[in-house]
Amino acid sequence: MESVKIDLKLFLRDDARVAVEEFIPVFHDWIQHQRLDELLIDVVDYRHVHNGPGVMLIAHDAHYAMDMADGRMGLLYSRRRETHPTRNGIQSVTERLQSVVQCALTACQLLEAEPSLQGRLRFRTDELQLRVNDRLVSPAPAAFDDLQAHLGPVLERLYPDHQVQMERCGGPMSRLAVKITASDDTDMGRLHSRLGHDEWSR
Repeated sequence: MESVKIDLKLFLRDDARVAVEEFIPVFHDWIQHQRLDELLIDVVDYRHVHNGPGVMLIAHDAHYAMDMADGRMGLLYSRRRETHPTRNGIQSVTERLQSVVQCALTACQLLEAEPSLQGRLRFRTDELQLRVNDRLVSPAPAAFDDLQAHLGPVLERLYPDHQVQMERCGGPMSRLAVKITASDDTDMGRLHSRLGHDEWSR
């Protein structure tokens, strides 16, 4: 699985009390102060699209959106090109998946700490959705097995000593996607710290 086009979505907890339009000034502030470790470019409002991408922050390497797909709001991180290369300039599939998870969790932490949202937003950490957003990648069972093999080491670090399930999503013609559920619903900061900054992220 060599594609760099990987999406990861984390969902808001059910008690979240925040409207999607509140993220427009938040994302503009991120651009103004470059809150993330990549070039942030623009904010796009898709609120008129039913169950669409909501409000999207466009960056050089990825898009960040408060996505409304299936009527469930969450942070969707969508990697578009390679980012944070390793010292030899090439990421393994496992390194790339870890990088995607780290970037998504960083954005979620920033949103949870955003003063203007006043603590009204928290993310679930026991459910994630990951998708290879590339129709050139086969959705065949062998590709799903390959994705599981590369994703497994990342999830072992993310949820140590907890049960984790990976379930194939969509039909045989859909893009390769997996639903990840874990028995651990810890806070976002602790989840992010488990990945650390060792040889995978340098």
